[in-house]
Amino acid sequence: MPPRKAPTVTAPLPTGSRPYNGLLLSIFLVLSLIGAWFMRIYVVITDAPVGFNNALAAGVHPNGVVIKRNYTGIGPLDEVLAMLTTAFLPGAAGWSEPAYWQQFHFLLQIAPFLAILNIEACRERNKGSWIKYTALFAFLYQNIGGAVVIPIWMLLFHRLSGQNTYFHTGRTVPLPYARLILPSTILLYLLPSLAIFYPGNSIDTLQTILAWWQVTPIFVNVPLWFASPFISSAPATGKAKEADTGYLKAIYYTIFLISTASHWVTIFFVTSSENPDMSLLRVFVPSPARWLISYDNGLLWIFQWDWIICALMYLVPAFVAICDLQRLLPDLDTDSLSDRMQMAVYIVLALTVLGGPGAAISGVWGWREEQMVLVEERAEAEAKKKGR
Repeated sequence: MPPRKAPTVTAPLPTGSRPYNGLLLSIFLVLSLIGAWFMRIYVVITDAPVGFNNALAAGVHPNGVVIKRNYTGIGPLDEVLAMLTTAFLPGAAGWSEPAYWQQFHFLLQIAPFLAILNIEACRERNKGSWIKYTALFAFLYQNIGGAVVIPIWMLLFHRLSGQNTYFHTGRTVPLPYARLILPSTILLYLLPSLAIFYPGNSIDTLQTILAWWQVTPIFVNVPLWFASPFISSAPATGKAKEADTGYLKAIYYTIFLISTASHWVTIFFVTSSENPDMSLLRVFVPSPARWLISYDNGLLWIFQWDWIICALMYLVPAFVAICDLQRLLPDLDTDSLSDRMQMAVYIVLALTVLGGPGAAISGVWGWREEQMVLVEERAEAEAKKKGR
């Protein structure tokens, strides 16, 4: 991405709002409905995955592995955890090799969304909005499905950021939050996620890890809750306005590298596998011909649709973010609108090929952060010039 330019008012910040924002919000809503259809509604209509409800009722997987039901001692909660663990286990345990690598790729690339979710929730300008309730959204997407809930969060976020003036002030993330988001994401989400795929886990241990993993996206918020009493209610001024940028860059660069690593580890093991059932197509693309023929194929279908919609929730916002900053900083790129949009598409696609959807959104968000600093500098300079 291009380096940040020095502040100038030679190119005035545009007024107005994001073009076609209503269409964009409609796309997010439609994608949420598609996610609900494939993950929740259609599976009920077709009684899929085959044998899943029977396995839950019997307390045993089709291969004879007993379903663990006691995790917390709280009956209703343990029933939910048992259901979720049962859905994850065929992939996590490696009973289905395509499901194993699909989950590996998917779960590790959720980390960029968690980090960005918390960054945006902690920004000064977003503190009065719905997007700040990150634990609520984490609870909902863990129980309902990311494909259903993440598009709703993106809808709220892009509705909030639709006006150009949204970017003029309030970019700053208070330092206590900025310092905590990366270690919190790594320690409370990424490490438990990697623990799922540790080859030495017994089935009993793996079920316990999977059960506790379900709440890790909520746990990521806990350090931020402890930091909240130390956050000033007054907006940052002077040098303090940019004191967070180094920490935010560290977040973006780290999750970019983690996403890239998980992406290529997955590609390597899928393409080098001697299993004739293994291919990138088999791992990532839902198969209408297979999903109703077996228990594990039905579960893989659900996870594939979940990741497809979630991945789109990385790629579309990344494209929009580039277009936003091209619009707000008209001297950033003087090419025609169509050329700028094509370039945005190429950048997002190139980053996706390089490191997966997680790398695309984290890479773009890192560049976006620098450009938003410049927007604020120009807005402040314009205000001073007008004598406000």
